[in-house]
Amino acid sequence: MNKPLFIVGPTCSGKNDFAYDLSNFFDIEIINADSIQVYKQLKILSNRPNDRELKIAPHHLYGHINNKEYSVNHWISDVEQSLLNIKRRNKIPVFVGGTGFYIQALIEGLSEMPEISKSFKKEAEDLFYQKGPDYCLDVLEKYYKERIFPKDRQRLINRLAFCLEYKDIMENNYGKKNPITPNPLVIQVTKPKKDLYDMAESRFHKMISAGALEEAKSLHENKKISKTLLKAHGLPELLACVRNKMSLDDAIYDGIQNTKRYIKRQFTWWNNQKFSKLNLRINYKKSFPKDSIENISIYLNQ
Repeated sequence: MNKPLFIVGPTCSGKNDFAYDLSNFFDIEIINADSIQVYKQLKILSNRPNDRELKIAPHHLYGHINNKEYSVNHWISDVEQSLLNIKRRNKIPVFVGGTGFYIQALIEGLSEMPEISKSFKKEAEDLFYQKGPDYCLDVLEKYYKERIFPKDRQRLINRLAFCLEYKDIMENNYGKKNPITPNPLVIQVTKPKKDLYDMAESRFHKMISAGALEEAKSLHENKKISKTLLKAHGLPELLACVRNKMSLDDAIYDGIQNTKRYIKRQFTWWNNQKFSKLNLRINYKKSFPKDSIENISIYLNQ
């Protein structure tokens, strides 16, 4: 009965609200699957659950990291402990978040990449610049079955260098971990793109009113900020404001526009993903779709 559920989707799609509605029908505990909500310093800017929401169901891995680098490997280690505790209580673990790499790592497993030699990295860089990203993608497809690689320069070069150096063992699925949650029920919560944009703009203004600028000021005083933390929507712009490099109005405008661009990328990415054979796609509008209960119940009781 305590099989995991995943509630995923782009920013502002209503993932948390869907999970809270789900708690009215099932005895759940919520595990954070958002790479920014793990940070203690960003309660407002990361839109972490508030005190009222935290009382709806037990929450795990929210705000437990203190301004340091936190990788997917760290997160998986923490998830394994949370899953063990939830299983002991005979509750249903529900992952809620939009960090695709986290979710992909849990469902498909994670490849551990050994250190890449400088000579192979140089060879990969030469191939990238001489033959282009499409050539790199073609090479990678020989070794990574059913995997789509984004046309991201650094990631492509690193993956290509790895394949060039370890091609003799790549076909044996080198370094692949067993997935922790294979073939779960993945519920993708979504809304029309314009609704997501409108929600993002409204949310950003609410975060400013709630003290987001003060959060940025506190981080600025720490001097050293983790690279992952700097990926939080709106934080780079508000830090620029704190450092007198941008007006508050410009910081708000740029923060909203960059969030919308991120949502556009997320929207496309999630629509092209199918991590599991069991998928539901739900357009959530503040009312729980009753027909979903039957599908979830069937999955949990199989």
